[in-house]
Amino acid sequence: MRTNFTLILFLFITFAGYAQKDQIKDAQSQFKNGNLKGALTILEKSEYLIVNAEYEDQSDFYDLKADVFRGLADKNIETAANLTAAVGAYKELIRAETLSGKLKYIVKARDGIKQIKDDFQTSASKDLKADKYADAARKMYSLYEVDKTDTINLYLSTSYFMTVKDYDSALKNYKELQSINYTGVGMEYYAVNKKSNVEEFFSSPIDRDTYVKAGSHEKPRNVRATSKKTEIYRNLAYIYSEKGNLNAAENLYKQMIVFNPKFIEPYLDLAYLNLDKKKELSDKMSVLGTSPSDMETYDKLKVQMDADVKEAISYLEKANAIEPKNEKVSDLLLKLYRSMDLIVEYNALKARI
Repeated sequence: MRTNFTLILFLFITFAGYAQKDQIKDAQSQFKNGNLKGALTILEKSEYLIVNAEYEDQSDFYDLKADVFRGLADKNIETAANLTAAVGAYKELIRAETLSGKLKYIVKARDGIKQIKDDFQTSASKDLKADKYADAARKMYSLYEVDKTDTINLYLSTSYFMTVKDYDSALKNYKELQSINYTGVGMEYYAVNKKSNVEEFFSSPIDRDTYVKAGSHEKPRNVRATSKKTEIYRNLAYIYSEKGNLNAAENLYKQMIVFNPKFIEPYLDLAYLNLDKKKELSDKMSVLGTSPSDMETYDKLKVQMDADVKEAISYLEKANAIEPKNEKVSDLLLKLYRSMDLIVEYNALKARI
């Protein structure tokens, strides 16, 4: 019985190997004839066979798959998605050849990955110069997907989405930045483009130095970047606030105070947040009638509204203690003191400024 099972398994593996080779040949034929979608369909249907194939067959399979994806991208068919998929195929090829020790396409694969990264970077730079921030944001995210060790590309993508107020895309990116605990601390690399005379950012010293050696860039410099954690939290809180999720925004502002208690902006943001709550309550109060039940509701809302104003005042007082000469804080604090008839506090602050 065991002998029969071994024979069956051997025959299955042998058949699968022949089937895999035939599928690759069929896909290659479709590719050479320009039928890229047909080639991709064959490859995707036969991919389950590749797991147990010999490394040499895996290498042929992923090389062809990368060529198909790049061919689709060259025809402007879902360019970013297909280039990203091509990089995925190249990485599988490199893995297979590294394990086998038979290096057939590995140089081509590494060059292909570098070329795709350069293409994304160049295209995004052109978009930025043309103020096409949304396009640049999508390309920087694709660049991040190609190489997730370059986390600054995810951060830049998020920043560009914020510029065009695409808060849904920015929110998705910010959550990813949080999940990888991105801080932005490290070194940033710059060089001046000789043609445009504009200083450009590079994600690595190798990329920057390559352009400098090629003669297209000059004046390379390195800048030690400070933490972007406060900026990330503040923008994320702003998005939540814009979407009406005030509780989520409030929690983020409070977290900012914990890791940077001397930064006054989250105190101001929390004050504004409580004033937004006050406005919502005020709007509800304005439509109430004079019935006993409405009057009771009015009184309850008034108590809550006053509590929101007092909480806003408490945050502004903390901000004022940090920066006593900040006019924005002082002016708003004076207005709220006056609205709550806090005469002693109003006069004391007025005397100090």
